[in-house]
Amino acid sequence: MPKGRAKYLPIPTLFIDGILLLNAFLTATYVQFGGQLPDPVLFYGVFGLWYVLWIIISINYKLFDVPRFLYIDQIVSKNVKALGLFILVCAAVLYVIKAAHFSRVFFAMTMVLFSIMFVAWHVMFMILFKAYRRAGNNFKTIAIVGFKAPLEHLITHAFSKTENGYKIVAAFGSGPVPAGLQAFYKGTEDALTHYLDMHHVDELLISLPGSQSKLTNNFLKYCDNHLIRAHIVPNFSGYLFQKFSMKYIENIPTLQLRAEPLESLSNRMLKRFFDVVFATAVLVLIGSWLFPIIAVLIKISSKGPVFFKQQRSGKNGAVFHCLKFRSMTVNGNSDQLQATKNDARITKIGSFLRKTSLDEFPQFMNVLMGGMSVVGPRPHMLKHTDEYGALVDKFMVRHFAKPGITGWAQVLGFRGETKHVSAMENRATADIWYIENWNVFLDLKIIVLTVWQVFFKKEENAF
Repeated sequence: MPKGRAKYLPIPTLFIDGILLLNAFLTATYVQFGGQLPDPVLFYGVFGLWYVLWIIISINYKLFDVPRFLYIDQIVSKNVKALGLFILVCAAVLYVIKAAHFSRVFFAMTMVLFSIMFVAWHVMFMILFKAYRRAGNNFKTIAIVGFKAPLEHLITHAFSKTENGYKIVAAFGSGPVPAGLQAFYKGTEDALTHYLDMHHVDELLISLPGSQSKLTNNFLKYCDNHLIRAHIVPNFSGYLFQKFSMKYIENIPTLQLRAEPLESLSNRMLKRFFDVVFATAVLVLIGSWLFPIIAVLIKISSKGPVFFKQQRSGKNGAVFHCLKFRSMTVNGNSDQLQATKNDARITKIGSFLRKTSLDEFPQFMNVLMGGMSVVGPRPHMLKHTDEYGALVDKFMVRHFAKPGITGWAQVLGFRGETKHVSAMENRATADIWYIENWNVFLDLKIIVLTVWQVFFKKEENAF
């Protein structure tokens, strides 16, 4: 494997993908047809077409690329999107060629098996590749010039980790040297080009203030003329303290304060599709028998309706009616006073429903109606939105996404009563992180963690 790029990886990876697809194809053949295809020419012809389509989709989604910074959830999300497109295209091909004798069960079985094996293989590969880098392979040498930008975090969490495939060899700059660079310090900026003339460096990280733009341009020209890739770390530390993305308008760069994956129509459609399928499955498989039981218990325990309907803040601040199983006696403070520990308003069955989160189940109907998502920031009473919007910095950002039945803040433990403003600050920070980092795999992770916490973790704030 070369020191720099893993340039030969696509060949064996593509070969292994083909083996996995063939294995899924043959396994489905054995299960569905006992090993004897009804029309071998048609079936193997379709398989060959599938493999060609997979190669095209893999290249389009850059599935063969091995990024310097490997994040498993992002890789799985990209793989799932590619698999989804692959399955849709393959189904469309069968429809177009009018393959009437092609078994739908066989097709579904092949695609499911291939999807499972492919995702498992790619996750395993990325884990092994991280270990390969930790052993000192597939690295790039990097020099750093300038200490004005906030480099400590970048050095500690990115370039100093061998699994990312970087090796710091030199640092240049004036003023205090960051702790993580003291072992590599070679002198001031003036000594950089001489060092680069004498030593091979793959990449240069430039972190100089705007007042030294001329010097930055000189270094960029040097890199262009000596086959060194240059990166500039902009110094916005005086006024920008959050993640942002770069967007070009007529070749003019502009900074967007945060990346929002759900601003993409395709991502919103994917999330909506997942919401509808998941919510329908829960209501049919669980709600069909559990709802009547809970309804009877609520009616027996106290007078009043089975469902509790309350106005809450939704996406972009729009008001919607959030549904819950009624867990309190009917009272006039439900829209003003948050539930507290040992709250006298909570009924006996209501206490059980709240501790097990069963009171939230009717919100799956909110999901089907489009006002909520399965995963997202929890919706608050209108009164609390107004209060915390004024007290908590960036609190309203969480309303850029649909509210959810569960969310990242909840699985981190930020749920229940908010006695102090700091509790809501933690919740808002977690919700904003979710909005900026959403992907399908993250939603699945949150759902799994939510189920685990309901059954196996005693939550002190659930009452």
